[in-house]
Amino acid sequence: MTAEFLSEASIRAIYKIDPSTPNDGFDSVFSKVSIENILFYIVAFAIHILERIFDTEKNNLTLRVESLRPHTKSWYVAKLKAFQLGHALNKEGGYDAIGVEAKIIKHCSLRVVNGVLEFRIANDASGVPQIINENDINSIYEYAGRVFDAGVHVRIFSSNPDIYRCNLLINYDPLVLDSKGRRIDGTNDTPVIDAINSYFRSFPFDSEFSNMALTDALQEVKGVCVAQLTGSWAMPPSLGEQVIISTYISRSGYMAFNETQSVIGYVI
Repeated sequence: MTAEFLSEASIRAIYKIDPSTPNDGFDSVFSKVSIENILFYIVAFAIHILERIFDTEKNNLTLRVESLRPHTKSWYVAKLKAFQLGHALNKEGGYDAIGVEAKIIKHCSLRVVNGVLEFRIANDASGVPQIINENDINSIYEYAGRVFDAGVHVRIFSSNPDIYRCNLLINYDPLVLDSKGRRIDGTNDTPVIDAINSYFRSFPFDSEFSNMALTDALQEVKGVCVAQLTGSWAMPPSLGEQVIISTYISRSGYMAFNETQSVIGYVI
């Protein structure tokens, strides 16, 4: 915009700009605090925000369209999440009314494994995924058999979270934390533990866990200079413990931190 602005002969005449000054030499002509510079900044910032809004709406619309297209993964997930516990289906295979409390599938992901649609599902309590009991899953199977395509093989399961534990070494700032990881100002005795729990609470359902991502989250804690994972493990429900070398996809779709089996050391 500034180059186009300076390319106008009338503008150069008004501001008495040397014709030899390049069109992109705006900053050499106007100071950072000039009215012209401020106006261009406001316009550029407004355009940037508008483009971000358009991008967000485009993404939302794309997801909406994908969920409405029959037989796609998004469509199957949307159909399953529409299940309402204790409500009968009408002749069109839908519900006459939407009961928010009856929609118990708050989290749902789909993978295709050997031709079988494998759904991981969970309810939700204060933003934390919760297991759906077996009786309710039986109802969900019946619902899926009525609304999905004939002949489609499905597997639906909901389980307790994969348990995560780690060995962690924290290099800390002694001006902020003490040797046990407590804030010196007394505002928080467990900032590192809280950061780990917060990381897993904000973890998108059925997403990939990363040692590096957890380390990055820990290094955002005030007083933590360096966070080093010296050991990282996950235990899926009913399966043995697995070492996490770099990344890990949970069996249940979500994870929970086991503080008592983790070892956290603090060094200066």
